[in-house]
Amino acid sequence: MTAAPGPRAPVPQVAGHRLRPHPAGCIVEAWGPDRASCLTEALGALVESFAEVADTPVTRSLPLTAVPPGARDEVVILFEEVIYALDVFGIVPLRFHLAETEDGGVAGEMDVVPADRASLVGPVPKGVSSHGLTMDHRQGAWRCHVLVEV
Repeated sequence: MTAAPGPRAPVPQVAGHRLRPHPAGCIVEAWGPDRASCLTEALGALVESFAEVADTPVTRSLPLTAVPPGARDEVVILFEEVIYALDVFGIVPLRFHLAETEDGGVAGEMDVVPADRASLVGPVPKGVSSHGLTMDHRQGAWRCHVLVEV
């Protein structure tokens, strides 16, 4: 006689994220039913960790790098692009629009505003650690875990 399978973890039907404190900065955890939604949530959490932008009209949209398919460090590439835009151009993203490309990569754009229209609510990120970095598909959903250094 075969035993019935045990309960399975529910598959997230919606995307989401959470921030956790870490001595070096913060940990971003994000999830979604597909890779693009998981990465969109992760980028939103990155911005949420240091800035709050309320009721501010978008001033422009900027392209985000097309991340090649299978790139283990796709989260790092996208996070560094946001950090670079803040540091060099003085802009803060409001929203992200990502989609999977025909070749299996990810590309998109970010709607931005000048940094002086945002309220800083935490330390500005300086980098992303590869220590403990994960981006994978498990239990029917995409999940990522990344340490943001301040």
